[in-house]
Amino acid sequence: MPAKRKPREYYEYGSAARKYETYETKNNISKRSKQAKTKVQAKRKLANMSTVVVILCFFAMAMIITYRYNLISEKNLNSQKLKKELEEVESALITSQIDVEQNTDVSQIEAYAKQQLGMQKPDKNQTIYVNTTNGIQKLEIEETTSGIENILSQIVEAIKNIF
Repeated sequence: MPAKRKPREYYEYGSAARKYETYETKNNISKRSKQAKTKVQAKRKLANMSTVVVILCFFAMAMIITYRYNLISEKNLNSQKLKKELEEVESALITSQIDVEQNTDVSQIEAYAKQQLGMQKPDKNQTIYVNTTNGIQKLEIEETTSGIENILSQIVEAIKNIF
């Protein structure tokens, strides 16, 4: 076998002595180095993957925060638009109320009713007075008493009717 080797591989130059290595030791060393390389490569792949996952997580969180900010901004804009519309409607309402108050003149309404509609003031014999004080008092009494007091008052009245 040494004859098959090239002279440069067989001889070592310098002050070091010749090193003989058997075929088995070279295989063991190469297997060990391959296993070590694969372990190192696996660790590097794992480190690279964890870095990519962390970057993706940060990106996802940033996108979620941006999306939520966008929703809040939209809601705020809609709120501002609705407030502006409300102010416009309120100002229109106030303007119309002022117009109604300015155009409401009792003498003009009376003149319109007499001339255009043919209305006239009622005479004494056309006026009917209705006494509503009794109905109001009964309603006030019924509203002030509670359910339990109503039941107790009905029981007391029933006992009075018996005797």
